[in-house]
Amino acid sequence: MEHEFRVGISSESPGLYRYARFYHVDEVIRALENYSFFDGTAAVCSKLRRRNDGFLRNGSRIYICTGGHLEIATPECRDAFEVLKYDKAAELFMQIGVEEANERLRKRLGKQGQGRGRGGRGGSAHVSIQCWKANVEIDKRYSRGTHESYIVKRKKFVGKEGLLVPFLVLRKIFFGAGGFVAEKAGGERGAGRGERGARGGLKYVISPKAMVSKRVLTESPSQWPILSTRDEPLSAKDFYRVHVTSGEGVRSEVTRLLNNALTSYVIDAIECGKITHIEEIWNPLQTFKEISANTNGEGGWRIKLMNRRTESAIDYLNSHYLAAIEELFAERETSYWDKYVLDTFKRLCDKFGQGLLEDPFVVRRLEWVLKWWVLKNELADFEYEERPKGRFDYRSLYKMDEQAEKEIAASFEFTNLGEHDLYEQVADRVGVVRLLTEEELGEALLSPPKGSRAELRVRLAAVPGFEDAALSWNKITINRAPKIKIDMGPPSAEEYMRLFEQYPELGRRPSAVVVFLHESRSGDGRGGRRRQVLVRLLGEEEDIRGWEEEISQEIRSRIARNPYLEYLMCSNNKTYKFDELDGWDEEVIKRKVEEIKKAEKKGREEGEEREGEEREEGEGEEGE
Repeated sequence: MEHEFRVGISSESPGLYRYARFYHVDEVIRALENYSFFDGTAAVCSKLRRRNDGFLRNGSRIYICTGGHLEIATPECRDAFEVLKYDKAAELFMQIGVEEANERLRKRLGKQGQGRGRGGRGGSAHVSIQCWKANVEIDKRYSRGTHESYIVKRKKFVGKEGLLVPFLVLRKIFFGAGGFVAEKAGGERGAGRGERGARGGLKYVISPKAMVSKRVLTESPSQWPILSTRDEPLSAKDFYRVHVTSGEGVRSEVTRLLNNALTSYVIDAIECGKITHIEEIWNPLQTFKEISANTNGEGGWRIKLMNRRTESAIDYLNSHYLAAIEELFAERETSYWDKYVLDTFKRLCDKFGQGLLEDPFVVRRLEWVLKWWVLKNELADFEYEERPKGRFDYRSLYKMDEQAEKEIAASFEFTNLGEHDLYEQVADRVGVVRLLTEEELGEALLSPPKGSRAELRVRLAAVPGFEDAALSWNKITINRAPKIKIDMGPPSAEEYMRLFEQYPELGRRPSAVVVFLHESRSGDGRGGRRRQVLVRLLGEEEDIRGWEEEISQEIRSRIARNPYLEYLMCSNNKTYKFDELDGWDEEVIKRKVEEIKKAEKKGREEGEEREGEEREEGEGEEGE
């Protein structure tokens, strides 16, 4: 599961701001990159590549995705309970990153004489970086993703996506994150009678993510579909990744567990042939938004079907999906958490069927209900100081009184992972159900899932000599930078002509530095080929004597920064793949690590041997 976090400065980006500033994302990642735990192990186990892309010590991936959002993707997990552990570990990593970044920020502002003064929580008195696990801004044009990925057998699932879509639409009734979204900029319509949370053009909904979805099925996740059909398994070719792009970031452990577990059961049932036909929902995208707007559950969330019938969403889920899950469980061994998920979901269905949305059993387990209950009953201790309107402030677009402003700000702070974490402030007081122990959280924070592909990645990152390797989900690329050869020989007439056409200023500065670059390949008769970068300097040999290494390093740096020449620095790289998802026990991991080490050692030795032969050939030619 992958989640994009909202990062910003508290004095600049309160909950009512249109969007968070992106330029503090790098500070959080850099803070994590320089952080080491009590055992001396770094938080980031692999070198961060372009877009700050790397892996954490527990096998999770951290990077800046499209749009400048900071994203953490959990490692490969075998079940929903494992996903829950690593999702909560991602929150802890973000908390560490924000705390460390704030420490640096305070030191920097302290030197400048800024950062603290008079005022309250939200003013310039306390400038700090904050992080929110929120997907949608009030303005629906700004959205971040929480994507869920499920691996299936290609032949058993592809072409059956339509059987899953109704479940993804209707599961939001239970597993939405809750939050305020805008109906119309500056307007007051859309807050109909009986709808809870109507605030002058702003409305509290079950699932903010549902309200911004634009497609049902489409290949590109950037089009905000319910389900992406992009074929990118990150595994062997006979597998397929079911990419659910309409997920939401939630803090409730029960909500996260039930959401992912039930979705995996439905996918299993489709794979096994337990679900082969369903009654299609009329206009799934519109239904997605309508049930999310119906926070009172009026009419039992009745939905229209393609056969023109209407049916309660709860009854639809029971007849088409729960029955298949129970049949699936009857034929296979189930864990404690499988039984817990099914039993808890049945009780929630019963409570919703009776209209008991504010029953303590529901409030303590479902995020959107809990959040709404907190906004109505637990805001006495929530400190919110009204401030002057800023440049990107929602109060300039929507009419709201002081109480509405406080509720909307609190809704965002419910997802705050920093010092203003409203969820943790009220969770124990409300009696929110927690499923994870401190030991399980610590294990997920410090180590990848045992016997997983993620454990292999972490082991490879720790191999001496692989520090600069580029790690991906299913491969490692060892960097073998080509040799830089500096040639002081006079350029040919053709080279001179090309140079002076492109750089006429050389006529005025004949001893200027590097201007000519070309690439050569050397064959060794054994089928191997290596690239060598030849750099022609216009100058005298004595001008660079003693500076060869510095000049060579500068050339490497300039080539790496040039998008047209960057490939030269990667031309000799070697990639080793490990597509298998399962079977990575201790013995297999050791064997794979040794296999890659031996292959890399052999490749380097052959490269050095070829370079020696080329050097001897060059010296022989000079002697002649």
